[in-house]
Amino acid sequence: MLFVLKQKFYKKEKNIMVQTIKISREEMNFINNLLNLSGDEIYQKYGYKRDETIIHTAKFSNGIEADIKLVICEESPYTEGVLLHDGYELTCTDPDDTYDGEWDFEVNGVKYIVLVEVEN
Repeated sequence: MLFVLKQKFYKKEKNIMVQTIKISREEMNFINNLLNLSGDEIYQKYGYKRDETIIHTAKFSNGIEADIKLVICEESPYTEGVLLHDGYELTCTDPDDTYDGEWDFEVNGVKYIVLVEVEN
């Protein structure tokens, strides 16, 4: 059995796990707005301080979780994904400037894919 993921084809196998996080258009617009501001502008406009985060979590059937984060800092905010098991970090992505889309992780030969999408 095959399924399509962003124009990629994956065999449905045990070593590929996919979860989707759906967020409202309003929240996605808010996150994208934050990504276009400096840390000082975010604090002045919204009151968020350095190291505050916006997090959405995808939960996989094997107990693994992926946190997709927007991290506010003194300079420009950034996004990152963190793969966790029982609260312990397994791996993380490099900092980025995009929240929605595909987030890929791999641990012990298993690929974890999180799709962040706007609700219809």
